[in-house]
Amino acid sequence: TVPDGDYTVKAELAQNEGLDTEMHLSINGGNINIQSGNDGINTSEDNVSVFAMNDGNLRIQVSGETGEGDGIDSNGWILVNGGTVNSFSNAESRDSGVDADKGIYINGGTVVSTGNMPAEIADGKLTAMTFHSMEKLEPSKKYEVKNSEGDVIMEISPKNACTMVAVASEAIIAEDTYTLWQDDTELATGFSGPMEMFHPGMRPNGER
Repeated sequence: TVPDGDYTVKAELAQNEGLDTEMHLSINGGNINIQSGNDGINTSEDNVSVFAMNDGNLRIQVSGETGEGDGIDSNGWILVNGGTVNSFSNAESRDSGVDADKGIYINGGTVVSTGNMPAEIADGKLTAMTFHSMEKLEPSKKYEVKNSEGDVIMEISPKNACTMVAVASEAIIAEDTYTLWQDDTELATGFSGPMEMFHPGMRPNGER
């Protein structure tokens, strides 16, 4: 368990991960900023480990010295019950902001995950929306998530280049339709559900 407080973790040398544990890791508050050469957070016991975000603010940027790295990588489960997670995986590798072998469950809080592989978000009380852009999103530029009425419900500023963005918050309603924009240009239509059923540029109904 990480106690309440303000923390900055820098692990920029080759092979270094930000926070690494063989079992479980829970964050219950505070402000945690991680810069890492590989996974920002890794819980590594196969089919056992749980990473739980319960409260606080977590920001992860994988800087890329190793050529790979998920933002959060669990060999078991990822649970987000509250707080804010901004997780930016390696800009060039096929990694994700959140990755778990047994499932990702978002029950509360706000999550922004970027990478070049889908975040396989399984279930949870909140609806997660995934966007796949045909063009790589540029770091530190501002992007907007809009609902079917054209209202901006979330602003995103990824710290690493990416083609995949997954977001979840109480503002996202499963019955609505969401799109990703930069200025006046629509970049992608969002969908929920397993990504492996879709191909680049494909709409949720299976049409291109």
